[in-house]
Amino acid sequence: MRWFQFVEVEVNSRCNRKCQYCPVSILPEPDVPKLMSDAVFERLLVQLERIDYAGRLSYHLFSEPLLRRDLERLVKSAAAALPKAKQILYTNGDFLTDDRYRSLIDAGIHHLIVTSHSGRRVPEREHQTVQYPGDLVLANRGGLLFEKRETLSLPCYAPADRLVVTVTGDVLMCCDDAQRTEVMGNITRQPLEEIWFSDRFARVRHLLQRGERDRASPICRHCDNREYSSPGADYHQPF
Repeated sequence: MRWFQFVEVEVNSRCNRKCQYCPVSILPEPDVPKLMSDAVFERLLVQLERIDYAGRLSYHLFSEPLLRRDLERLVKSAAAALPKAKQILYTNGDFLTDDRYRSLIDAGIHHLIVTSHSGRRVPEREHQTVQYPGDLVLANRGGLLFEKRETLSLPCYAPADRLVVTVTGDVLMCCDDAQRTEVMGNITRQPLEEIWFSDRFARVRHLLQRGERDRASPICRHCDNREYSSPGADYHQPF
């Protein structure tokens, strides 16, 4: 077993949009704090620093990170603790001004992935990739949005490649778990090694890498996501 290549941390648990292809459009606001506390964020950085993490670090789950006005402060802390990590910001761009773009880059963001859900044109910027609705690869979010269109036996490496940490410090099995049902542990109560290399996590990865989605979890059973069918798969490699 190996460590993750991508870390997705929910520093803010709310979104200003309700896009029809996102679970936010049909779910109530999650019963969790709006913002990740400094204690949880610092705990995560300490554990990532201990393993000399050098992969991608992003600040989202089903949320808009720019709603967090002090995001630059967190980015600076991460840059100091994890100098080898690549900080990639995913945003809908609604709150992205030229001044905010510059402050994020100055703080330590390497690249921004801006998804213009409305199709509104986004100004060109050096360290930025823009997606429009026609560019999106959509999935059913573990069957939450619609039933899978076909039976899949494709492998899935999402739980082997991605560490997903919620605003409360819970580690989710998968980034498609909008209802937070498959919690593998919590970084405030357990060492990251204990969570990541647990028997439960190992079993899920083994089944998914064999394409046995029906046996891995209820979410996997209904999932039609093809994005993670090979190790390290990532559509966004801007750096």
